[in-house]
Amino acid sequence: MTIPQMTRRSTLALLGASAGASALPGLARAAAASHPWLATPAQIEGERIILAVLQDPALKSLQAEIRATLAATPRAQSIPDAARTIENAVAQWTNSLLFGELLKDTAHPAFYWGTDDTPRDWLGHHLGGVGTSGDNPDNIYRSAGIVGGGRYVIEGQYHPGSRPTQVLIEIDAADLTNPSTMMTPTARGKAPDPQPAIQINQDQFVVDAQGRFRITVGGEPDGPNHLAIPASGFLAVGVRDVLADWKLRPSGLTIRRLDPVDAPPFGIEQVRAGALAHLKGYIAFWSHFPDIWFGGLKPNAHSSAQKRPGGWGFVAGLNFHLAPDEALIVTTSQGGAKYTGFQLNDPWMIAPDARRNQVCLNISQVTPNADGTVTYVIAASDPGAANWLDTVGLSDGFGIIRWQNIPPALTADGLIREVRVVKLAEVTGIAGLPTVTPAQRRVQVAKRKGDYETRVR
Repeated sequence: MTIPQMTRRSTLALLGASAGASALPGLARAAAASHPWLATPAQIEGERIILAVLQDPALKSLQAEIRATLAATPRAQSIPDAARTIENAVAQWTNSLLFGELLKDTAHPAFYWGTDDTPRDWLGHHLGGVGTSGDNPDNIYRSAGIVGGGRYVIEGQYHPGSRPTQVLIEIDAADLTNPSTMMTPTARGKAPDPQPAIQINQDQFVVDAQGRFRITVGGEPDGPNHLAIPASGFLAVGVRDVLADWKLRPSGLTIRRLDPVDAPPFGIEQVRAGALAHLKGYIAFWSHFPDIWFGGLKPNAHSSAQKRPGGWGFVAGLNFHLAPDEALIVTTSQGGAKYTGFQLNDPWMIAPDARRNQVCLNISQVTPNADGTVTYVIAASDPGAANWLDTVGLSDGFGIIRWQNIPPALTADGLIREVRVVKLAEVTGIAGLPTVTPAQRRVQVAKRKGDYETRVR
């Protein structure tokens, strides 16, 4: 039987696990088989379906049409870096949509590790980056699709000896294949969403001695952790595992429905049909998103730090536009947050390969100033600053700064201390700026690949 003939359920059966299997035995089987921690049966089967759909001639033709459309947009016409990164952006958005289509099998929900702009080589195959817009390389993003009125259970297991810095589970009435349903006022640069989010974070989990936790969703509460959901409609369950150190492991997770329902077969044909129907609109939205993100940032301008809906962190954005002999200096306060991160993105808000280039730095990777603040230097050439963010040849792009797992009383005041453009030659003269030698930089960059690939081992 070939993959194109398989349904999702038949493939899972061949892999030795049912879609409704309990989380903890499934994780134990994966560990026993020496599978990577994130390589659940559903993940393995889902990626095989995606790789097969990517070979479909109709999809390839549609991608070519979309690339031509984007090349004619004002962004691509006015920003050379946008024009030369179109192919990568379309490939990443396509992969992202395909993961969103997998969520439509709500009768047999599963968590999929989708969004990660950095390609992954594992399970005997190569999967290109899976991007949407401003995706955090310090996060493991997973999603599942459910329906209101159903009853579900999420079961989790922390990796032995390693827990994420933050785990946030959020349920939204949003369809990932129709991204306009995901928009929040914060994303548009306005006040936080006044509606209470359906959220639970790691601090609230009741965890046993073996690092296991259980969260019921929908129906009546059955245990200490419960999330109520609407009575109907498609819902997306999103999980962020925040890794303040890339050697940390994400939580192991599964989700299953407790009130089984009859449903038609779901597999590659459904994913293919959904992709062909939705790809144009999906990419039209995300390609336009930089124009509305934080109200549309002007070159070398930045937003204030804004609180995330639900109060679990702060986020700020900037738009860099630099000549080869210029650098952007950004100094921030960590504000007592247990996680901070600063990343660069191309003009479509897709991140370069974080394994091979110092395009992002989190709290475990920075060298603070003497007063505890952190000064980042954004530039195309290495100025010797310890906290250099490499534009990988881009003159134009975006930066995102995050503060998460924050003290309860933290406000935005003082989180961003300074943003200014200087000549690259002036960087070495900045008083008190932490620096590194070329040899230290080579070690710093080389370490990134091994640490990042902990997530695929």
